Amino acid sequence: MHAKQTAMVGDEFRPGFRLQRSWARPMATSFFLGEVGAGLFIVSLFFSYLPGLILGLLLTSVGKSAGHLMHMGQPSRAWRAIFKLKHSWTSRGLLAIILFTGCGIILALDNAGLTLGLLPRALKIVVIVVASASAIVIMLYQGFAMSHSAAISLWSSGLIPVLGMTYALLSGVSLLSLVGYDMLMAQPHNDAMLQIAQVGLLVYVAVMLYSLVHAAMFGSKGAQQSISMLLKGPLAKWFIPLVVVIGLVVPALIISLEAKGWPPRLVATLALLTGYYAFRVLIFKAAVFDPIQTFVPQVSSARPRRV
Repeated sequence: MHAKQTAMVGDEFRPGFRLQRSWARPMATSFFLGEVGAGLFIVSLFFSYLPGLILGLLLTSVGKSAGHLMHMGQPSRAWRAIFKLKHSWTSRGLLAIILFTGCGIILALDNAGLTLGLLPRALKIVVIVVASASAIVIMLYQGFAMSHSAAISLWSSGLIPVLGMTYALLSGVSLLSLVGYDMLMAQPHNDAMLQIAQVGLLVYVAVMLYSLVHAAMFGSKGAQQSISMLLKGPLAKWFIPLVVVIGLVVPALIISLEAKGWPPRLVATLALLTGYYAFRVLIFKAAVFDPIQTFVPQVSSARPRRV
């Protein structure tokens, strides 16, 4: 593979791989908090669990927005992005966050009995639909924005938004099993449903991660370089222990052993969230631009023909 032979050149003016530097840890933190919060909100809404609803709303509305402000050079101009809905997934995401925050606050107040019965049932259904749709967009739009980056082969895949949404739902299910422990113990059927969902989502995340790695290994030179960095290069010491072992294997072992009680759920949830956050950070660090040109000689096994 020529990806293994081509050098990382940084800012040098010569052919080779260059890392993307536009998105770093602040953006990864924003993605992580937004997706986890939206996932927890959706799951809590399904189980009518108010504390989870509020926590999910705060994680997305406050945590995600703070992460974006840390990334932006001129935060005061961020509102202008909403006028590019036709062409930009970032603009669609901004609109989704606004709708999610407004409808989420209304739902939280109504479920807490603070709307004084002024929210009609028909209108509440509309609010629930808008809040749920906005949460789904929040879980997806960041992946779509990344997958449109054709110059970065690791991101340019339809697996990215699906993986982000699956991770978000899995995080929401795991967090609810922890923060809603008392509620679930009083409703064993809901707890059993949540555990089944957790197992299914965990398996699906593992399959999506493997699919992403497999596709990149046989993809362009840039994708091969990114995967080489994650599996054999400088990022392997973080990707394999954190994303694979702690983020997937540890929760799977705890679930398979059917460990009872709150402490095992705490360990499984923290392990999963650690792996998810590490994935968000590392997929930015491993992103390289495909080289426009290369002077690496083409190696052929065929013998030259005699003239």
